[in-house]
Amino acid sequence: MASNDEVTSGDFAIAFEDFDLDEVFKKAQLHVTDENSTNFVVEFGYERARIAFNLSTDDMKEVLDQNPDEDYPIRWVNVWDPSVQRDVMKAIGGIYGFSPRLLGLMTTRRSPQDEARRHRDRKRATSRHNRSFRDLEKGDGPNGNFPMKPLNSTEMNDSIALYLQVKDTVNYFSTDQTQKAFCIGANWLHKRPVPEHESHHRISIMPPKHWQWLALCNNHTVLSIHEKPLFEPVPDREDREKWHRAELGYMRAHTLDVLLQLSTRGFKLYEGNPLAQNSVRQSLKRSRTDLGRQQSVVSVFQNSDTGTLADEGTSNLFYYLFEDYVAAGPLKNAEQELDDMTRKILENTHWNKVSKSSEIIPTLHYLSKDLREFKHLFENYKNLISKIMAVGRPDSQLASQFDIDRRVFLTNSALSRFDRLGDRLQYLMLNTIEGYLEEIAALSTTYFNLTQQKDSQATARLTRSATLLAKLSVFFLPISFMTSYFSVQIEDLYIYWTGKTYWYAFAVIASVSFVSLFFFSRLLMFWSDIMDEWAAVIGDWGAAFLQRVRDLVGLKSRNDDEDG
Repeated sequence: MASNDEVTSGDFAIAFEDFDLDEVFKKAQLHVTDENSTNFVVEFGYERARIAFNLSTDDMKEVLDQNPDEDYPIRWVNVWDPSVQRDVMKAIGGIYGFSPRLLGLMTTRRSPQDEARRHRDRKRATSRHNRSFRDLEKGDGPNGNFPMKPLNSTEMNDSIALYLQVKDTVNYFSTDQTQKAFCIGANWLHKRPVPEHESHHRISIMPPKHWQWLALCNNHTVLSIHEKPLFEPVPDREDREKWHRAELGYMRAHTLDVLLQLSTRGFKLYEGNPLAQNSVRQSLKRSRTDLGRQQSVVSVFQNSDTGTLADEGTSNLFYYLFEDYVAAGPLKNAEQELDDMTRKILENTHWNKVSKSSEIIPTLHYLSKDLREFKHLFENYKNLISKIMAVGRPDSQLASQFDIDRRVFLTNSALSRFDRLGDRLQYLMLNTIEGYLEEIAALSTTYFNLTQQKDSQATARLTRSATLLAKLSVFFLPISFMTSYFSVQIEDLYIYWTGKTYWYAFAVIASVSFVSLFFFSRLLMFWSDIMDEWAAVIGDWGAAFLQRVRDLVGLKSRNDDEDG
């Protein structure tokens, strides 16, 4: 049986379970993959960890009203689908000072019309990349702020629909800072389920996305809030329920990775997967001996080991929840697709190979579109990292605006991790994407050049064929004329013709025609050029002569009339 730690208050008790027990560890795995789960709260230190699942509104209030204690100095509150837990979200927002606007955006439920629109957009595999520089949470409109007049229900629905539509773009993110928390919201990517049936349609390299809020609070608490899952359209011949279950698992996979490694049962589980490893709980032991409060420059406690552990663990937990390498995976698919397109395009250098434009041009177009969307996403992450570091530094101007006991800080280790992550986004992701886009542009130019070259070669072959026909006509046309002449039924002529006469004439005319094929063709071109030059000279003389006649007669030219 799992041992429980009970936090008792009034007439109800909150049952926390020992997260280091095998039964509770397996229960956490099932909780994360269950679509009907509502929330969980984890409290942990280096020595121990405990977890509670599916807390009610009163239970959540009871937990949040109490700061983490010395045995469990770090707290993580996770909420699934806040739109159906408005009371829980009000309790969280009340504790950490969320504005009614921010709380309303977090709990906004999508209308059936908006879900249908989003479904159609995803099914058409089209995305809008219009950058939006408006902060909708601060009320920024086209002229700096929205009109202050009351909105009727129709206008309000239109405003929410506009916000949801903007939020669906990958390059949109949201930040908000209160007296007790720093909150960010952005789109995170997750893997697409593998279809069981083969499809002949191109699958976009852009993975599906989901919206998540993260908040770093001043009492060593981290909040993660996942909006209602919005699944991609299920491919034809695939089982709908199985597809949604698989996508939900991928959607929550990163949260599950971080959660399981807060238990001692999960340490060895991720030894073979370094990209999914995190050291939130393990690093707390080193923090106790190696990290001093003066070294970290984040102390709001005086020489307190518990404060040191809480700051370090909270900062690292916030970082690892933010860091998700799923977005980097599809770049390998883009490289493979580029290699395939390069091979197909370069095959056009062979005269007997013809690639279908209906395959190459759309593939290059959609690949370029997906990569540009990736570029917007990583630029969004980089900008978000810069804002996190600006707020997380203890000496930042933004932090100095708040009371010292209410500031939100990140430790130096977490700040350095965010800094390295920003460098990786630039030098590995953004530079790689830029290189792919340049390669696509080069491939497009190469393909059109090769196509133009083949067209030129086809035109040259057609010209040679026409020249051959012209030369054959030069050879056979005089012979045809001679044969027609000898076939004229005029008695005064044909009575003097004999067979020898015909063949002698045939030999002479055929010989002359044959010689003309080699000599008179060039001579004909020479005389044709001379005749063109003569025609130009005669035209100039004629124009000058007509002008002189007009001057003698007294007529004005049309140009003179227009000048007058």
